[in-house]
Amino acid sequence: MPNLQDKTNEQLMTLLHNIMRHSNEDRARIAKKKLYTEWHKRNKAFTSGRATSVMAAEGVLSAFRYHVGDGGVTDDKKRQQILDHVLEAPIPPIVSEDYTKKWGAPNSHARKKTLLRTLHGFISGVNHRGEYSRDRLGRAKSHWQQDIAYVTALAM
Repeated sequence: MPNLQDKTNEQLMTLLHNIMRHSNEDRARIAKKKLYTEWHKRNKAFTSGRATSVMAAEGVLSAFRYHVGDGGVTDDKKRQQILDHVLEAPIPPIVSEDYTKKWGAPNSHARKKTLLRTLHGFISGVNHRGEYSRDRLGRAKSHWQQDIAYVTALAM
């Protein structure tokens, strides 16, 4: 495993996605634990106000490379795997201290609630658009609905 302290948050996210595809589950679990430990350190530093490199992302879901619709992740299992990581991983430094804090602790009810609120917000945004946009975003809306059902069914 490379020296994680020397990696950018973006590089760590690429590593996480590589870990998701690793064929050896035990090695993948160990690597994921080390990566999560590094993000925990960075999250703690960031939310306590220390100068930290902030990941270039619009939000948590985009940081974790969760994208839906025709140009996004169309495989349900892959999207669900990403959502599992969103729920269980320390949030890397993203947007601002307050934004990062609002996502709550890993595997918490607050994290699940924030994720569900975000997904519902995406659907609401589509519903308030014009007919052309609603048609164009139909697949994205379907993905969000499937993913809401998946996250809702998870125990926290």
